[in-house]
Amino acid sequence: MTGRPPVASIAVLGAGIVGLSAAIAFARALPGLSVTVIETPPDPAALADRMPGTLPSIATFHDRIGLGEADLIAAGATHRIGTRLSDWRHDGAPLVLAHGDRGAAVAPGAFHQHWLNARRAGRVAAFDAFSSAAVLAAADRFVHPSDDPASPLSKFGYALRLDPPRYRDLLRALARHLRIVPTIGDLAGVERHPDGGVAALLLTDGRRIAADLYLDCSGPAARLRMSVGTGRADWGAFLPVDRLLIGTAPPQPPTPTDDLVALPTGWRFARPLRDRTLVGLAYVAGQTPDSSARRILPAGDETVVVAPGALADPWAHNVLALGDAAVALDPLGDANLHLAHAAILRAIDLLPGRDFGATELAEYNRRSHRQAIRVRAFQAAHYHPTGRTRGPFWKGLHRLPRPDDLAHTLDQFAHRGRLPFYEDESFDPDDWHGLLLGLGIMPNVPDPIASATAPATLLPALDRLVDGIAALPARLPPYPAYLAQLERRR
Repeated sequence: MTGRPPVASIAVLGAGIVGLSAAIAFARALPGLSVTVIETPPDPAALADRMPGTLPSIATFHDRIGLGEADLIAAGATHRIGTRLSDWRHDGAPLVLAHGDRGAAVAPGAFHQHWLNARRAGRVAAFDAFSSAAVLAAADRFVHPSDDPASPLSKFGYALRLDPPRYRDLLRALARHLRIVPTIGDLAGVERHPDGGVAALLLTDGRRIAADLYLDCSGPAARLRMSVGTGRADWGAFLPVDRLLIGTAPPQPPTPTDDLVALPTGWRFARPLRDRTLVGLAYVAGQTPDSSARRILPAGDETVVVAPGALADPWAHNVLALGDAAVALDPLGDANLHLAHAAILRAIDLLPGRDFGATELAEYNRRSHRQAIRVRAFQAAHYHPTGRTRGPFWKGLHRLPRPDDLAHTLDQFAHRGRLPFYEDESFDPDDWHGLLLGLGIMPNVPDPIASATAPATLLPALDRLVDGIAALPARLPPYPAYLAQLERRR
């Protein structure tokens, strides 16, 4: 059998967070790999390089590249345990989304089905009141999960809120430790192989950069990847936001909770960092002129065009698109950097030889597409009409079509609270339950297993459970004190 020569060199176009993440991860995985990083002018629309939100999966990526949580905290990161959605529903009821289990094993059957039965009986607390993470988030409290599986503080996940410039500096320092130093340049064109792949990058200053594998981390325009293939699918019909107005506000005390507030024109976010608060307004340009958006968010000073969509085949020949070059989304679900990191690890795990065999590339593209469309579904589910009609943004949501996989998910859930199985999900069933039930989407048919438990047995158990969770915040220090305690230990 003839051997397949391994990839010996890569060139990375873009030295933002995604490009540096990719360069470091590939260098860690392939000792002796030659890595060239080209620091192109940053693309303001590359939100994976700019937004501070992450998902719990970021811990896995950091483990792979050799960064610990203490390193991230020293670089300005804070913990993020939940997101508070305000005025999202027609009744104005607050909703807190957090990662981790809801409830406990109060009886045979899924917990959310027992909650639904209690709701049908007419007496139960809000669904997020049974999530220890959501309750802590609502109270601006955080501790690391307990190692004791019997503790109510053991059943949640958490993410990090990054300070993007400081995080990028940390990655640059790690890259330098690995002898990777970005070189400033910009793409002028490419030389092509006879098979359609790229032979070399041609830079505007006349340099020629040749490698085995090329990573396009330059942003949504994906100039390198577009040179060897077709354009991206447009997801604007499913995800309405096409503008972000971004700015900064004065700092506020550290909190593990992000705020998303529904407004007549869209939604507003606040992401507290150590020395400032990142604020933004998400809206639709056809409904709200940019000048009006600035009046709504006076702190906003930069307008970013959002064009949601994805490449069906981000890996073509020897060119791989990562980050916003592969998938562009607004930051509603905090999945921008998550998708980039997941794609980097997937590419390493499936890395072909220098022949870039069709089998590996097809599997990579298949799995990446599945993951991207399920993130799209979760994000689009936030816009499921819930009766809120105040303002042009929300009035128009009933006209939005649903992607097929989301329609399937909502139909199954609305029938009897069941979630269909999809591979490569980024959000687990508890995330989906928290969002759908929190938005007021209630299944029609009781679950037969959960219905075998009599209300007289179920309701006292739920009362005890919610009372125990409600008591948790009073036992914990405010988040600024907890964060200061962690920093003193360094």
